[in-house]
Amino acid sequence: MGKILKNTTNSEIISFFLNVNPDLLSEVNLPTQGEDLKHYGELIVNNDRFKNKFINTVNLIGLTVIKENRWENPWDTFAMRGTLRFGQQIREVIQDLAKVFDYNENYNDKSKFLETQAPDVYQYMHELNYQKYYEVTVNESELRLAFEDTENGLYKFIEDTISNLYETYSYDKYLVDKYQLCRRILDGTIPVKKIDNYNSKTPREILSIMKGVSNKMTFKSPNYNPAGVRRATKHSNQYLMLDAEREAITSTEVLATSYFLNEAEVKTNLALIDSFSETDNKRLAELLKNDYKPLTDSEINQLKSVIGLIISDDFFMDYYYQLDGSNDGKTQREFTNPTSLDRNIFLHAWLCISTSPFANCCVFTSDTPAVTSVTINPSELSMSAGLDVQLTPTVATTGFANKAVVYTVEEAPGEQEGSLVTVDTKGLVHIPVDYEPTDTEDPNPVIIRATSIYDDTKYADATITVL
Repeated sequence: MGKILKNTTNSEIISFFLNVNPDLLSEVNLPTQGEDLKHYGELIVNNDRFKNKFINTVNLIGLTVIKENRWENPWDTFAMRGTLRFGQQIREVIQDLAKVFDYNENYNDKSKFLETQAPDVYQYMHELNYQKYYEVTVNESELRLAFEDTENGLYKFIEDTISNLYETYSYDKYLVDKYQLCRRILDGTIPVKKIDNYNSKTPREILSIMKGVSNKMTFKSPNYNPAGVRRATKHSNQYLMLDAEREAITSTEVLATSYFLNEAEVKTNLALIDSFSETDNKRLAELLKNDYKPLTDSEINQLKSVIGLIISDDFFMDYYYQLDGSNDGKTQREFTNPTSLDRNIFLHAWLCISTSPFANCCVFTSDTPAVTSVTINPSELSMSAGLDVQLTPTVATTGFANKAVVYTVEEAPGEQEGSLVTVDTKGLVHIPVDYEPTDTEDPNPVIIRATSIYDDTKYADATITVL
């Protein structure tokens, strides 16, 4: 079997086609150097069996060779975690530190060893959430022209047909990964480090601060993931993410002065991002539909303050879903339109694209992290006992402070014994059916409070009158 290289001639591709389909060699001779290949084109296009085999060979060449020449997602080396072979979920489970007890304090308790001490276990479910397909149409005239074009016409035909499908998929996955990363930054679910007096610091000084955080991440700490789990991440498992322009400045002004040598070396891996604040909004809207929340002008301006980012290599939880025995979540299909005789080539891609709440990470900014206000909607309402109501908080922040809140029942004067007003972690309030209605002459309503986890002095109350 011949090897297909960049700019391979039509003769070499036809020889490759015949070699991977040896049953055709008894009917078709291998081409000779300098031979006019138009009759091969007529033979392949006008014979359904030959044409189907040729298109399959086009797929083979596109998959095994052309993909080496196309643009690929630069984050796949650390974002892809593996293959999801069964079901449609990945359960991420992690344990915090084991419980510790004082020896002398428990010395006289001879039954202490019989107690069961359950570890602090955290878990998070990641869903199969990316099921897309890409399509390109090949018609008879394009296929005929490929044989009659230049010496490399067939290769160009294959490259334009197959490579475009895979490049589009790679571009889309990069966009979605980048979007969820930026959303995490904006939501404040990535710990933040402010670089004071940023504009007066040199690239060397800025990188030195980043290195300090990178070093701290190698020790167990609850400070570098939103779940507050005590984790450590080796330098070799960290990625320092810089945008294209900042990396160019860093390389020129820092690397050129041998900053990365010897003890001054920044030991993390480098990952490039084109921009934190600019993205392909139109394409993301097509990809994510109702799940896409466009960046506002205010959010774009906030993202412009991102100086850099450190993430661990398990930050992205992207998994391929096994399709037809494929381990890369992708499979190709072809279909001939009986009306137009055009052939449609499909690339299906099924993935779980997600991020981990337990992975260590840190975003660097020039802004001061702070919560400026908390509001809640609805803030006042009336409802009957036995019903539920969903509260929605809005947390205004600067510097990517965490926007999460903790809900508490501050007042519930009409509760009956054993039947309590409850509010879950997502703000869903339940009023039990036997709750006593609010006294109209002496109103004493239910009060639910949403308190910022970043600054507990900032909170908002919802007042509920029970009818």
